[in-house]
Amino acid sequence: MGSYYYLISGLPEVKLSDAKAKYDINEITQSILSSLSAKDAKSFSYLIYQNDNKNLVNVIAKQKGLFSPYIEHIEPSIFSKEDIQKYSTISNLPSYMNKFLEDNKNVEWENVRHIENALLGLYYEEMIKSGNSFIKNYASFMRDLKNILAALNGRALGFSSEEISKELIGDYSLISALTKSTASDFGVGKEMPYINSIIDTFNSSDKADPYNMENIECSLVKEFLDRATSIKSFTTDNVFAYYINLTYAVSINGRNEEEGKKHLETLISSLKSKASVYN
Repeated sequence: MGSYYYLISGLPEVKLSDAKAKYDINEITQSILSSLSAKDAKSFSYLIYQNDNKNLVNVIAKQKGLFSPYIEHIEPSIFSKEDIQKYSTISNLPSYMNKFLEDNKNVEWENVRHIENALLGLYYEEMIKSGNSFIKNYASFMRDLKNILAALNGRALGFSSEEISKELIGDYSLISALTKSTASDFGVGKEMPYINSIIDTFNSSDKADPYNMENIECSLVKEFLDRATSIKSFTTDNVFAYYINLTYAVSINGRNEEEGKKHLETLISSLKSKASVYN
């Protein structure tokens, strides 16, 4: 685990809820990449791939004529807008992307969430096997968090177990509990003590806020990062945690209220349409 005292000391302070705070995330990303060892830079790339995932999902959704919430190419990214639009010609795609494209080349997708969840399942699997303990733990936490929130949201919307299962990421032990258990904590409270914090945060949140799920995720990820780096300083883990917080700050501080409302209306319309099919 490397020591990055000078790098961390020179990074701007991240403020998650200050609309006036502005960050040049592309410049910061390049600064971090140029300061990391080759091994740490490879692990750091997984944090940038989060944007490449969204960009790839957006291209595929548009090809299939599906609604996508990702209106523009998101940066920073490993692959340019021009490259990702011709993703089949990219020779250095990460293994999980190649597997996703090969496994799903003939799939008729129902919606953009299913495309993204299939990609994320492989993305998190690769991160968990990456050999970097922080990346492994972060990926495990994010996969659990997104699945628990999706299951809670599904319950709130009155989804059946089968409908909820279609909204989850991956195929591992938690999935069965989230789709079959009727307990308030899905029967995993003892094995996953932090699930109660997730449930409490979800239950007390503002469901009418178009950015509600991102707000919940941001709050809970910050708690995870605080725990993961509480006894460390100036290490690779701190660099990674800083960057994750930075991505949330850039997203939150750059929100457009009108766009958020339009996105929420589109999602509600989609859910109503889906519900009518099952009725």
